[in-house]
Amino acid sequence: MARLRPRVASHVRVERHRYGGQSWYALSDPLSGQVHRLTPAAYLFVARMDGVRSIDDIWQEMVAELDTEAPGQEAVVQVLMQLHGADLLAGDVPPDAAELLSRRDRLSRALLVRNLRSPMSLQIPLIDPDRFLSRTMPLVRPMLGWLGFVGWLVLVVAGLLTAGAHWTELSENAVDRVMAGEGLVALALCYPVVKILHELGHGYVAKRFGCEVREMGVMLLVAFPVPYVNANASAGLRSKWQRAMVGAAGIMVELGLAAVAALVWASAEPGLLRAVAFNVMLIGGVSTVVVNGNPLLRFDGYYVLSDLLEVPNLAQRGTRYLGHLVNRYIFRVPGVRDFAATGFERAVMVVHAPLSWLYRVTVTLGVAVFVAAHYFIAGIAMAVVTITMSILMPMAKALWGVIGGAQYQACRGRVAGLTFGALAVVAALLLAVPAPLHSTAEGVIWTPPEAFVRAGTDGFIKTVDATSGAVVASGARLFTLEHPIAEAKLRVQEARVAELDAKYRAEWVSDRIAAEVTRFELDQEQAALARERIRVGQHAITAEAEGVFHAVRPLGDMQGRYVKLGEIVGYVTPTSTRVARVVVPQADIGLVQDALRGVHVRLADRRTEFDTKVVRAVPAAVDTLPSPALTSGNGGVISTDPRDKAGLRTFERHFQLDVALPNTGDGAEVLAESGLGARVYVRFDYAWEPVGQVIFRHIRLGLLSRFDT
Repeated sequence: MARLRPRVASHVRVERHRYGGQSWYALSDPLSGQVHRLTPAAYLFVARMDGVRSIDDIWQEMVAELDTEAPGQEAVVQVLMQLHGADLLAGDVPPDAAELLSRRDRLSRALLVRNLRSPMSLQIPLIDPDRFLSRTMPLVRPMLGWLGFVGWLVLVVAGLLTAGAHWTELSENAVDRVMAGEGLVALALCYPVVKILHELGHGYVAKRFGCEVREMGVMLLVAFPVPYVNANASAGLRSKWQRAMVGAAGIMVELGLAAVAALVWASAEPGLLRAVAFNVMLIGGVSTVVVNGNPLLRFDGYYVLSDLLEVPNLAQRGTRYLGHLVNRYIFRVPGVRDFAATGFERAVMVVHAPLSWLYRVTVTLGVAVFVAAHYFIAGIAMAVVTITMSILMPMAKALWGVIGGAQYQACRGRVAGLTFGALAVVAALLLAVPAPLHSTAEGVIWTPPEAFVRAGTDGFIKTVDATSGAVVASGARLFTLEHPIAEAKLRVQEARVAELDAKYRAEWVSDRIAAEVTRFELDQEQAALARERIRVGQHAITAEAEGVFHAVRPLGDMQGRYVKLGEIVGYVTPTSTRVARVVVPQADIGLVQDALRGVHVRLADRRTEFDTKVVRAVPAAVDTLPSPALTSGNGGVISTDPRDKAGLRTFERHFQLDVALPNTGDGAEVLAESGLGARVYVRFDYAWEPVGQVIFRHIRLGLLSRFDT
């Protein structure tokens, strides 16, 4: 290259930027929208390329002027190759057609690889929108100032308040509404429109600051074809605030549309308009929070963060910096040069790079699982692509670099030993090292049917025959009722039976046929008399089982109180075999049955735990809770079907177990204070399993519950 006499192409624009207190020079190409950043030393060399002096002459001049501060020949070659690859150089050498074709093929392959690595965002360029944006700019310019920003802010606040006021109605069955056939059609129609306005927002703001926008196309975002605008030319803007505004323009457009949709949805009647408004809110809200506005994904939020923090190429440099740390401090590769970054940039990169990878994989797999729950094949395909491109291929590339990479030639043994040793340690941790395994469930202190003391008939409580808190035997009298009308009816019925009996005896001698008729009436009245005697006999309320008696009210208030048939007037809690009824999800019942090693119980309002055991299990799964205390509306964790009037029917079936509660000691005293129906927490301890098996079990159970298989 020494004799070449290149110059920077005439269409290239140069801007001086400040990043982390350091000066950089940005060379932007308006035709392609690409921006290339150079250090001051590199730009000092590039600025002297005038097409007359050779590269060697320029380099000799800089060495004479700057001595050791001059860029080395290797750095000069790298800069020239970078500019040549971006078509930013002109000179006296005719272009090499074969090299241009080869470069085009490399760019095509690079685009294909980038699309495969980002299955959520496949880009297909289509048109040049610059002329359209220029012609329509007068219509949009009034909204691109401070007055427009204040109006947008007021609109967004109003939309948020409206959505918050109707949040329950908005979120109820939202997933089912979206994934239904009609919902998907409405979503597919609204999504491109919202995204067109989103991308035009980028384009208009970029044009507002003097940039050219030369590329617009289609992006396959989670299988949805949506438009995109390439506003990369804004990276050449000198002001970081202008660059950040270009990146944030799409987010602001979507939030504004979502706010308008919220106001329309709240005022519209059910129908097409309301459905469209709901989908616009969903698109603008979810895509902003999960994708576009999140700085951990390489979308709008990422570029805004990168510009505001003054850390260019945050994602790529972060990945390289992590590799640099591994090579320098773990592999200790000789001759590793210091990474060109400030202390602040290094701190940002070391945090952002791993979080970005983790969030990207989590979101993509989450979307894949969500899609698979409704459209299985599409979701599984997305999950396979994500795992392959984000996990398996980077691992394979790293291992291949360890085995055959030229940078490890001098220390390949140590690098390979550390790498495969670490893999062996991880495999041992996953497959051989046991880990504790447990699950938790909620239950209530259970009241057996015989513990309820109910009135056998209507009446007034005449006497209280037991003391609250005393131990009573089975059959012991607890209350005595009286009912003047019932007792009078009994006396009337007894007189009626006596009358018919005397009549029957008289007719038996004189008229046998009449006697038979009277006998039939006598039988009926005797049956009625027996019923009345039973009813009066039920004025004595007794205990059905041995236990501790507790009245529902203070005994002084019970005296003379009127009670109805079947009304609960007290409880007789067993002195032994007191239990809590626990609700166990289907995912955990297999472990409870096959690997249970211990059971611990504690009250919801206490910290003390008590060892216990399972004493009974309902053999079949049910979908009804034993008590309202376990529902999410009453402080529990189990959601119930709002259509169930009783509020006890669950969406998923479960198993119910009875676990014994302490009968003596401190545990019995604590439980006695809590009363019947109190909520308890139960922890089931199982046999230890390898860490990998525990992780696999949780993933498997999560997928099975998600797919209802």
